[in-house]
Amino acid sequence: MWVRNNKGNVFVGNLPPDFPDERLAETFDPFGIVLTAAVARDPSTGARLRYGFVDIATERAATQAIAALDGSEIDGCKLNVKARERAKKPPANGVSHAAAPSRPMPAPVVEPPPRQLRSQSAQSQLAREGMPEIEPPPRTDFEIVRRPIRRGTPTFQVERRSLPRRV
Repeated sequence: MWVRNNKGNVFVGNLPPDFPDERLAETFDPFGIVLTAAVARDPSTGARLRYGFVDIATERAATQAIAALDGSEIDGCKLNVKARERAKKPPANGVSHAAAPSRPMPAPVVEPPPRQLRSQSAQSQLAREGMPEIEPPPRTDFEIVRRPIRRGTPTFQVERRSLPRRV
């Protein structure tokens, strides 16, 4: 689980193969409190990928770790360490300020011609002619009376005795 403000989130690339999460946490431990450290895995095979993410408690600790570990070597692999960049969400209204490639405009929607509207009384008359006479069910909601539930006699015996007195 990543912290929402992502100030201390660090991306670590070019990790050695089969690099465990614990060792990734130990690598960043001298710079601050490591909240989480995870090496990415392939979802289909479960194999470790060669990058991961570390969440450090403070932004200051993250910048110190990035400055110290970027370009350093672990097991013959030169690490690529940088601040984690979250993918930018597109604006809610769908308009981007960047120059978007021109797309052809969709064809205008052709609406069908409006139907002839009948008056409500004429519609009601047609509906009455096609339906048999049905009486509504009698209302019973006002006749409901709440009665307390009668419980049967208990099937167990309760022992009553006085509590011991404190001295």
